[in-house]
Amino acid sequence: MHKFFRVKRAEGISKGLKRLLLLLLMTSGTLAAAAQIRADNVDQVYGLDPLLYNGRVYGFFPQPGTGGTQFITKEFDQYGSIKVRGVSYANLMLNYDIFNQQVVMKYKAAIGSPGLIELSYAWLETFELNNCHFERIAETDTTSRIYQVLGTGSDKILCYFSKDLLLDNMKASRNRYFSETRRQLFVYSQGKKMGFKNNRSFIKTFDTNKQDRIKTFMRSNKINVKSAGDNTLKALINYCSSLS
Repeated sequence: MHKFFRVKRAEGISKGLKRLLLLLLMTSGTLAAAAQIRADNVDQVYGLDPLLYNGRVYGFFPQPGTGGTQFITKEFDQYGSIKVRGVSYANLMLNYDIFNQQVVMKYKAAIGSPGLIELSYAWLETFELNNCHFERIAETDTTSRIYQVLGTGSDKILCYFSKDLLLDNMKASRNRYFSETRRQLFVYSQGKKMGFKNNRSFIKTFDTNKQDRIKTFMRSNKINVKSAGDNTLKALINYCSSLS
């Protein structure tokens, strides 16, 4: 009798565990589906503009103790504007994840809680952030990059920003940290992109009939392209565009 009771009790426990496991699987599946909806169809969930809110929920969060930031600005408090598929949007809270090459927008969901979304890279054309103008420029038929664009004439200077995630060898705990922002400079003219690192290589990106005049302009204005700020580079490239 006791043996029969133990067997029945064991069978009951086994069935209960199976029901619990099935319930957990169903619940996790529902949560996963909801997460997918939030990630891929934010507009359907919150009733937001499907052209602007078309992207994945931003989910890149470095491990605790990681130094620095993956973003172009440490604080996520900059308002900017973007252009997607020919439509412009202003007064958006944006940041630029240099490490992952993603433009991230902070927004409020219908329930009032803040969220982060990666703006659609395929649809993104330009964005303005911290008084800087950025564009997505095609590299080949299948790839493109985000550049800060300087200049208003036919010639432009492109700035490509990047960061690395490194191990801190000076600490026993070997914490990770983001490197300082690196900047690569290019002259963009007639659809061609030519890199430069110093005054000499900058001048060589132009036709020979312009080089002497550009060199004189740079010397008279004491311009060093390696350390020059945005306004100086804008003035320089605008002068180059004015030459014939």
